[in-house]
Amino acid sequence: MLAGRGFPSGQRGGTQDPLAQAFEGSNPSPRTFRQTPENLIGFDEYLKNKGLRESTIETKVKILNMLSKRINLWDSDEVRKLLNDSILSGKRKNNISYAYQDWCRLKGFDYEIKYFEEGEQSLPYIPREVELDQLIAGSSKPYACFMQLLKETGFRFGEAKSLTPNDFDLEKKIVTLNKPAKRSNPRQFRISDKLVLMLTPLIQKTSPNQTIWKLTDQAMSRTFCYRRKVISEKLGNPKLRKISFKTFRHWKATTEYHRTKDILFVKELLGHKSIKNTLIYTHLVDFSEEDSFICKVASNIDEFTALLESGFEFVSRARANGRNLFEPSLPHLVILEELPSPLRSLEVSIFQRL
Repeated sequence: MLAGRGFPSGQRGGTQDPLAQAFEGSNPSPRTFRQTPENLIGFDEYLKNKGLRESTIETKVKILNMLSKRINLWDSDEVRKLLNDSILSGKRKNNISYAYQDWCRLKGFDYEIKYFEEGEQSLPYIPREVELDQLIAGSSKPYACFMQLLKETGFRFGEAKSLTPNDFDLEKKIVTLNKPAKRSNPRQFRISDKLVLMLTPLIQKTSPNQTIWKLTDQAMSRTFCYRRKVISEKLGNPKLRKISFKTFRHWKATTEYHRTKDILFVKELLGHKSIKNTLIYTHLVDFSEEDSFICKVASNIDEFTALLESGFEFVSRARANGRNLFEPSLPHLVILEELPSPLRSLEVSIFQRL
């Protein structure tokens, strides 16, 4: 995340924020180049209307504050030069570009983003289940309930925090996410009896349309980090400090992939729009001990490729353009499925995992 302390710089002694440090000296300082703050009025409201989470809005606003003290925001060439000359990582440069593009659209014009290579994504840390349970057990009731929800559903932090009592059916033990983050897909989960018991008193104290967890993102993160430190020291397990709210999502995805060996199921569970975002979880576990066979049906080219990359073996393709392309080696496993245009000519692709 781009947000940091001392942001933006301009006072004597510089700043501790690495983003601002990277730009110091590359443009006029805030003492010699000032822009009217009116340029940023309404920017946070614009981002809020886009459905972005609180911490994302805060980060984007800080980025624009930093840019406005170094360059003329109305000159997109200056922004491009600033990014090209900076020593920031590709990912941070891209995040700055996305924030600036949002500001440009607020002002009625567009900004064509130059994509910077971000490098290979590092694998997330996956703790043992008992370590997650230790954090849950050592936290206050509202935080314990929140983490148990993350553990069972794999919701993003902002998604879970936006839930209201109307999103839960405690009798049927179902939670429904109708407003997912990052334009991902809505989804629904069954929840455990344990989570129902934890939720009941919180829901009873909350109005139907109000969020159950009302604290700011920063307040929840600070409290979580403090309790994590206390529990880590008490149990003598420093690995607990590597766990964040997002770790619960990574743990859920990894364990479900381990259980089902079904990357398409995990994609739907997480609400991913693209299978590429889900493939990272195929590298986190080893299934060499399994002897069972699992068949999957691909409904489009991306899913076809994803199944191959995650270890499935191509068995047969039923028909394409009215003729058989392959004789099915396992006829009893052929399942016909009509595909959306323009893939209707490819009726079915079947895979078998060995």
